[in-house]
Amino acid sequence: MGRFNIRVYGIWVKDGRLLVTDEIRFGLRMTKLPGGGLEFGEGLEKCLKREWQEELAIDIEGHP
Repeated sequence: MGRFNIRVYGIWVKDGRLLVTDEIRFGLRMTKLPGGGLEFGEGLEKCLKREWQEELAIDIEGHP
């Protein structure tokens, strides 16, 4: 069976501005929404909360 990677990203708009992150992967500079890869056995909500904590040091627990 082939490998695959599920990605989870969040959208945060405040005062008409969209939050994005800049990063370099495989030598390519990219701008993307904050988020990342789903870990085995992890749900989508838990993944998004973990990724935002890792990337942005933001606890999104309890936020819609």
